[in-house]
Amino acid sequence: MYLGVRKRPWGRYAAEIRNPYTKERHWLGTFDTAEEAAIAYDLSSIKICGINARTNFHYPFVSLPPPPMALPPPPLPPTQELDQSVGVCPEMNAAFDGDDESLVIASILQSFSSSGNCSF
Repeated sequence: MYLGVRKRPWGRYAAEIRNPYTKERHWLGTFDTAEEAAIAYDLSSIKICGINARTNFHYPFVSLPPPPMALPPPPLPPTQELDQSVGVCPEMNAAFDGDDESLVIASILQSFSSSGNCSF
């Protein structure tokens, strides 16, 4: 009735599949309906053989090509503009963590960048 499905004498349905590459038999389980057993067979068949698998039912998602992956936009290049709120480069604001050594370095860099050239 379905590929890989057989009916037990007491009314339940067993499903198994044979791997065509290794010739091993894989037990898929016992199910209450033949359709459940057929779906278990189909999933294993798709897992083993991919889109070329023989299945009991039609699965449109198997035959569709994968959607193209959207690439994230490239990062913006760093800017060398002055931060008008503080009067120092944005890189200096990120590096300043509040200790005395950072304050000294920030004041030295600020004196160099006061001419409008923010390269260090």
